[in-house]
Amino acid sequence: MNLNQLEVFVAIVDTGSLTSAGDVVGLTQSAVSYSLSRLEAELGVTLLERGRQGIALTRVGHEVVQHARAILNHTEAIRQKAARERGLTVGKLRFGCVSTVPSRLLTGILRDFQQKYPDIDVVLFEGTPRELVDWLENGVIDIATVTRPEGFALSIPFVQAEITVIVPANHRLAHETAIPLESLTNETFIGPKAEYGLMHVLLGLGHGALPRLRHEVSTPNTIFAMVREKMGVALVLKMLLDTDTPGIVALPLAPRQFTDIYLASNLKAPAAEAFLESCARWAKAHGFTRDTA
Repeated sequence: MNLNQLEVFVAIVDTGSLTSAGDVVGLTQSAVSYSLSRLEAELGVTLLERGRQGIALTRVGHEVVQHARAILNHTEAIRQKAARERGLTVGKLRFGCVSTVPSRLLTGILRDFQQKYPDIDVVLFEGTPRELVDWLENGVIDIATVTRPEGFALSIPFVQAEITVIVPANHRLAHETAIPLESLTNETFIGPKAEYGLMHVLLGLGHGALPRLRHEVSTPNTIFAMVREKMGVALVLKMLLDTDTPGIVALPLAPRQFTDIYLASNLKAPAAEAFLESCARWAKAHGFTRDTA
């Protein structure tokens, strides 16, 4: 058993096919198949089952892939530490974020980081908040945006985002300067599923009674369109709104409410530390924290 075999095995699990895994690790499909066969033969167990639905991990495969990820992560950390001793910063990072991260923020932090550290490759993953935490814990990704920093080897404040209410331009509340949550009790609400949305955040801030979510949609643009068509109101992060979004009005809550977003990692390595610090610095310099907003 060697690191290359483990890397191939993990790539098959992550991509779901031998061909795609070959593209990731730079091998042909036949070479990937041979590597997997040698690993299974040496271990004396079947790690993957092939069927009409694709490739699936066996029971022991689930356990082995977790150990394989840990070994590869530790190996990457060793390489990065050795490179730092030689005055180099190199490596590969898998960064997970929610799909609603504003494009200006995402492109800004990635462009700035790659200009500073051109020899560190950043691979982007998108998922729900719950998926990102699961992926971090299972070693699928190295760094992610999270709302709770506890329990991770590394964490750093990233963004402080204000929660706003958006209503149609002719709504009865559109001319208010701020809106108490109590004023929204009878409104039709639009937004992501409660466990992924800002309703969940507000509950965590101590708000016991919140309006019921009526329309569950997945993207900000769909939410904006439905509010504009007078199908309901929504809670969104202020940073997701363009200043000239037509047909809707964005208003702060009374009292104003903010949610903190962090960058977290379980990879104690120079590249991960550099990424966290670089991203947090860029976000603060460009107005994504409360004191510079």
